[in-house]
Amino acid sequence: MTWRRLRPGELNHEAIWLVVSVATLFGVWLWLHLAYPVPQCMFHRVTGLACPTCGVTRCLRHAFHGEWKVAAAFNPLALIGLAFGAGYNLYAAAVLVFRMPRLRFDRLSPLTRAGIRFAAIATILANWAWLLWMRV
Repeated sequence: MTWRRLRPGELNHEAIWLVVSVATLFGVWLWLHLAYPVPQCMFHRVTGLACPTCGVTRCLRHAFHGEWKVAAAFNPLALIGLAFGAGYNLYAAAVLVFRMPRLRFDRLSPLTRAGIRFAAIATILANWAWLLWMRV
């Protein structure tokens, strides 16, 4: 993990993902605000079980209204993702406005990379177990 300036020709990930996340967040907010119908989950329809993303829409609805405990009950990983996304957007905006060095993960060992993948999969499975247990 290093802090460095962009190299010539390197993608400006901060600018790209800031635009994508703000546009997505606005689109989700607009969709919910206009009360458009939410697409039905085919996995739930076929199996009767919650899928790994069940409860995200309800989680976002409650999070947008500041009801954090209720939002966390519907899908804790979605709420954590929303918080990390907000933190990344603040970082990206600061880096772009103040022209600061960027955080890059250039030198991760294969063991570290495997550990990160394992942790991500374990987190998704734990969240899915929570959704099944809570009958979301």
